[in-house]
Amino acid sequence: MNAILTVARRELKALFDHPTAYILLVVFTSVNGFLFFREVDMYGVASLRPMLDLLPWLLLFLVPAVTMRALAEDSRSGTLEVVLAQPITELELLGGKYVGQMAFLVIALAATLTLPLGLALGAHLPLGVLVAQYVGATLLIAGLGAVGIWASSVTTNQVTAFILAVAVMFVLILVGLDPLIVGLPPRLGAIAASLGVLSHFTGIDRGVIDLRDTVYFVTLAALFLLLAYFALMRRKLTARGASLQRLRLGTVLLAAAMIVVNLFGRHIGGRIDLTPGKSYTLAPATKRILGALPDLVTIKLFASSALPPQVAFLKRDLDDLLRDYRAAGRGRVKVVVQDPSADSAALREARTLGIPPVQFNVLGKAELQVKEGYLGLAVRYADGVKTIPFVQQTNDLEYRLTSDIRSLTTTTKPAIGFGEITDPQAPPQMRRSFEALRQQLEQTYTLHAVSLSDSTIPPNTKALIFAGTPDSLRGAQAGILRTFLDRGGSLMLMASGMERSPQGPFSFSRPVGWNELLKPYGVSIGSDMVYDLAANARVAIQAQFGQVLLPYPFWVQAASTKASPVNAEIDAVLLPWPSSLDATKAPKGSVTPLLVTSRAGGVQETTALLDPSREFRRDSLRPRLLAALLSPSAQDAASATHGRLVVVGTPDFASDRYAQNSPDNIVFVQNAVDWLAQDEALIAIRSKNRTPPPLAFASATMHDIVKYGNIIGVPALLIVFGALRLWRRRQITRQVYRPLTLAGGAA
Repeated sequence: MNAILTVARRELKALFDHPTAYILLVVFTSVNGFLFFREVDMYGVASLRPMLDLLPWLLLFLVPAVTMRALAEDSRSGTLEVVLAQPITELELLGGKYVGQMAFLVIALAATLTLPLGLALGAHLPLGVLVAQYVGATLLIAGLGAVGIWASSVTTNQVTAFILAVAVMFVLILVGLDPLIVGLPPRLGAIAASLGVLSHFTGIDRGVIDLRDTVYFVTLAALFLLLAYFALMRRKLTARGASLQRLRLGTVLLAAAMIVVNLFGRHIGGRIDLTPGKSYTLAPATKRILGALPDLVTIKLFASSALPPQVAFLKRDLDDLLRDYRAAGRGRVKVVVQDPSADSAALREARTLGIPPVQFNVLGKAELQVKEGYLGLAVRYADGVKTIPFVQQTNDLEYRLTSDIRSLTTTTKPAIGFGEITDPQAPPQMRRSFEALRQQLEQTYTLHAVSLSDSTIPPNTKALIFAGTPDSLRGAQAGILRTFLDRGGSLMLMASGMERSPQGPFSFSRPVGWNELLKPYGVSIGSDMVYDLAANARVAIQAQFGQVLLPYPFWVQAASTKASPVNAEIDAVLLPWPSSLDATKAPKGSVTPLLVTSRAGGVQETTALLDPSREFRRDSLRPRLLAALLSPSAQDAASATHGRLVVVGTPDFASDRYAQNSPDNIVFVQNAVDWLAQDEALIAIRSKNRTPPPLAFASATMHDIVKYGNIIGVPALLIVFGALRLWRRRQITRQVYRPLTLAGGAA
């Protein structure tokens, strides 16, 4: 081990004593920073995924450039024979070379830590995901670094080693993609996909350290280091001697064993979930529901064996989830996997259950091909069946499966009422549709329509939802709602204090009839419109040469306070044209803020011009309350379970138009309804959020400091450090040699 560390220190020092190392670091950090912020500025989210998506392609050139001289230069200059003549073995030399090159590449990766540090100034980054992502990047470097060491061991020319390493890494990165496997048989295509680098790296950079991916990168590094060791040993053995034959046979057997371990590693379970709320681990509520099943539940997965790689990776997540369901069911959850493409009986059953084949666009050799495949689910309990025709994502799959199992195994659903308050004179483009929200609520609740003109509310109704703003509440209407709240009912209000004009891009203040009902709670909805100059959505505006994206402060990306079960796992919700909530008169502890603006929040009163290119006032900017949870328990202990309310300052955010592109809007409403109906078992499941938090810097100046500090500042610091170190080294080498004077002679 001491010999390995000695060689590693020598390698690392030799790299930093040469200008090439600093050139590589400067190019890597500047190109990485530029490409990273180009993606971040486009999508406005705080995530390292843009960097990680490009990292394999940057390492495709960085790793060969670093490792090409590791053994090739020593072999060309004859240094290799001199080193091996010392008391050091080929294995120790190879290990030291590999560790030294890895140390340099890890230092290059560490230079990118300024990116998450900069993003942390504009968003709250989950530490666990960052740790998993950098662990995954280190494993990727370990695998590719071994390829570079091997390429340097089989040639004496650095350029040849560089080209050979790039070629092999290019194949490892591309293998498994559609253009390469489109003509392969399904099983062979699946094997090819599992041998590729990208599918395993994508699994880790989401925030989950999967044992299968770790095994892949470890065996990849071990395989190429074994080949490099064979190349070193072959130099000193007789060309046709018995020792070389034994070495060749041992190398082949070990390489075959590593490949077999890699292939069978796909079936190894075990992972470390470092995502917030353990998004890829079954929630406790799911485990409780599955552990208390009254009888056998059968989950049938209809999946084709020939799926494109991007869908095959999705199926791997699906297989993991179903395996967890089977384990949590304790014998009462049965998982059956069938391939309708190869089994006629499974095909007939899939058609009966309404699970159709889905067409995939597959890029083949010089052509775009269309293939059909299945990836659907059916949950069966007794005579009831629930189906998911096609699994497009796994973000909400646990909630969908658990809610389906729960609805199949329970006999009754709680009742809630939904009412929409609209102006009958409003033009069609101003009317709202809530079909997506209704469909989601009907999976868990019995949903019926209500209106303010109803004389009574059914006694079995657990909660009411109203979207819209009445000008006033007549005495009888307010009395019915107060009676409903007093008897333990709950209420969700989605209303604003501004009304948009159908004639132009204007909005005018209006009276809010709900404030009379909210008065005992000390809360009111303002007759204003809130804007946020830092956290907002972007809209497409027609320009002279096409469309351009402009920030629209009236579409607020409201930050979640994570202060209650309603929003504990939600990062942000899109609120279009919201009004502020005033809770200054509320009793202490009775109001829980749910959604707020950033520090750059302002209000427009009386009249608001809705044009996104207009100027916004920058005085009186501060956080504004946009959604709140009201509970009278702080006022009256006897009413601890009565009169729950959730108030949101806009009725538009849950409509189909906005919820389609912002799914967290629907999740927020569902969580709120669960809390209002006091049926909170599914909240933790549904709220699992795998989307990165929105990026909102306090000012444009802060954004520019972070951006150009990474693109220009970090490379500049590396240039200064490299120049000083090389200058210091030159000063030392120019010193005249002076032999030490013996102490006795000096006397």
